[in-house]
Amino acid sequence: MKGSDTFPALVIGGGVAGISAALDIANAGQTVHLVEKSFVLGGQVAKLDKLYPTDHCAFCPLWTDIKRLREHPSITVHCDTEVKELNKSENRVHALMVRHASFIDENRCVFCGKCAKACPENAIVPLGAHVYPPSCRIDREICTRCGGCVKTCPTAAIDFQRKDEMFDLMCDHVIWASGFREVDLTPLPEYGFGSHPDIMTSLEFEEWTAEAGNNRGDIVKKSNRSLPRDIAFIQCAGARDQRMLPYCSAVCCMHALKQAQWVKRRNPAVHCVVFYTDLRTVGRDYYEYSLRDFSGSGVRLIRGRPSLVYPIPGGGGIAVKFENTMTQKREIWKFDMVILNGNLTSSLSRSDREKHVSPVLTGDGFVNAGADDISRFTCGFSMEPADVAESVIQASSAAMKTLLTNRKR
Repeated sequence: MKGSDTFPALVIGGGVAGISAALDIANAGQTVHLVEKSFVLGGQVAKLDKLYPTDHCAFCPLWTDIKRLREHPSITVHCDTEVKELNKSENRVHALMVRHASFIDENRCVFCGKCAKACPENAIVPLGAHVYPPSCRIDREICTRCGGCVKTCPTAAIDFQRKDEMFDLMCDHVIWASGFREVDLTPLPEYGFGSHPDIMTSLEFEEWTAEAGNNRGDIVKKSNRSLPRDIAFIQCAGARDQRMLPYCSAVCCMHALKQAQWVKRRNPAVHCVVFYTDLRTVGRDYYEYSLRDFSGSGVRLIRGRPSLVYPIPGGGGIAVKFENTMTQKREIWKFDMVILNGNLTSSLSRSDREKHVSPVLTGDGFVNAGADDISRFTCGFSMEPADVAESVIQASSAAMKTLLTNRKR
């Protein structure tokens, strides 16, 4: 099929998988529209502190790809935009989308911070420490429309009269790359989630301890900001569990090994224990990474899934009840912090997406690739549990399939 006869490809999701797919398609000569429902690109990876197995800053390579994406002449990026309808029309897909009104024009914003200082409600916040291009957003729920920021902005970037905009697009193919989200663990009472500030999910812990975050990499408790003596990392929390997620979330073992390693690097006095069902270090250099991290590091690995996590009354820490399946002993240990790891699922779910927008999903909530023309191409956590490296490989594969399909027409 000649390039002049092709329509754009539509990539849904602006995380690492969506960005990689869009760049591969555009570099092959086809135009691409990428839709991201949040204000910024990067997805969940933009919130990570480090990447395994290199231990590099997570945002550095991501920032480079976002810059390439933004500046590529064949790619149009739509942030704060949602797909409302997808309909098959002959050999094309008709997409109806809504671009939510952005009170701050990022093309005019110079990130001077004057608007935030002028806001009496603290409704104006930066999009993020590493967001490209740097800009701010106005929280619609908090803002009172007092107009103080409008008067203060030196570039006239703020306008409260902007409205949501509906637009449509005819495209050749749709690639689903909408990433993952955490599942609420409160329905599983044995984990004690929500009962104590120092019982948190792994992504909450990542943000809490990030070098670019408010704590600048310090390992402190949420409850009183004191130094913890003991931290428990509990694997498969919500995963491989018929009550919530029946599958393995794939990334959690390496994520816990990485987090425990960095706790020890930043504060060697902290005692870290990882409770695991089995360690899955599948990937290039992953197994070597786990051996390097825990050989003589003071981190203890215990095979067993805790049956109870309970805050000790009076602020005495958090009790963790477990059976060590290697020694067949049942014990109760006390920790200052407990990190729950494993409650990850695809962002696509039948509960929060209208039927005519969602692709065909499997029983676990992943795209059933090839079930129909709209569900034909997918990558990353939309396809199956996958880490960054695997998501990028799948994105390149999806991009190549769309290009080969066009060539056969």
